[in-house]
This record gives sequence, structure tokens and C-alpha cells, in this order.
Amino acid sequence: MTQPLKIGVLGSGSAGRTLANGFLDHAHRVMIGSRTPDKLRGWLREAGREAQVGTFAQAAQFGELIVLSVNGRAAEDVIRLADLESFAGKIVLDASDPLDFSSGRPGLFVGTTDSLGERCSD
Repeated sequence: MTQPLKIGVLGSGSAGRTLANGFLDHAHRVMIGSRTPDKLRGWLREAGREAQVGTFAQAAQFGELIVLSVNGRAAEDVIRLADLESFAGKIVLDASDPLDFSSGRPGLFVGTTDSLGERCSD
């Protein structure tokens, strides 16, 4: 088995919590970052002693590995709130999606000439 990692999950929606739980199930330490960490008290009680919650900045600083799991429209703002310097030298997994449901049907809010990853890497 490899050494446990400290993983910062940026995003507290169902996808972020599911990813965090999976990492915890594999003996990693996890901090979920959120705009409102207090809303995660229930998750924290159930997640166990290797789980923590904090702001986006705290989770990004905590993680040796950072997982971005937010609504795609919020991704650039979340990265800014997390402090771009906190990403330096770390592996980042982007589990965000660039979907737009404003028309009632899912579609992409990015064009055919760019991607959410490109927007977030600038």
C-alpha cells in the first residue's frame, strides 16, 4: 500500500463529498473546502477522524493533492479564493463540469474553441 496522502477537496456538493468519502475509505486524510464550512458539520461527524472541513484556501493549503469538484461556472472563482499559490507543485484533479442548465437542457457554457481546463489554467 502507498503512503496516505493529505487531500484537499475544493467543493462540498454531492460529488465532492462522494470523492472525499472514497479517499477516506482508502485511508487518506481529507479536508473539504467550502464557502460555508459550517454546513458540513453532519458530514464531518459521519466521516471520521481523518476528515476535516475548512475554507477553499485552507483545503488547498492542506492538500498534497487537490481535487477541484465544483460547478464549472464557479471554478475560476474557487481557484482565486483558494489562492493560486497554494496549487504550486501539487497534483490537481479537475472533476468540475462545464455544464449549463439554464435552458432546461444540459449544454456546455464553454465554446468549441476552449475548455473549462483552459480557462482555469490561465
